[in-house]
Amino acid sequence: MNGGMESMEVVAQRLMDPNAPEFDVLTLDKMVATAYDPVSPHRSAANKALMKLQESSEMWTKADAILEKSQNPQCRFFGLQILDDAIKTR
Repeated sequence: MNGGMESMEVVAQRLMDPNAPEFDVLTLDKMVATAYDPVSPHRSAANKALMKLQESSEMWTKADAILEKSQNPQCRFFGLQILDDAIKTR
């Protein structure tokens, strides 16, 4: 994530930018990898950012892109969790 220069919260906000031409799955892959990395100093911040993304009312609209384009199994699981939440709450 830009060598730790950008906070995870800023990255999460950029991921949810409605004006972005397409959802940046590669960046989400990196955020999820950081959240699952037990030695990353950014692990806690990545987990908080993922929770914020998951709580977003529009995140379910990105689940198809996550499942289709993600190279990270944990990220695909995150996409499935988003869909599961959307199904249960809509």
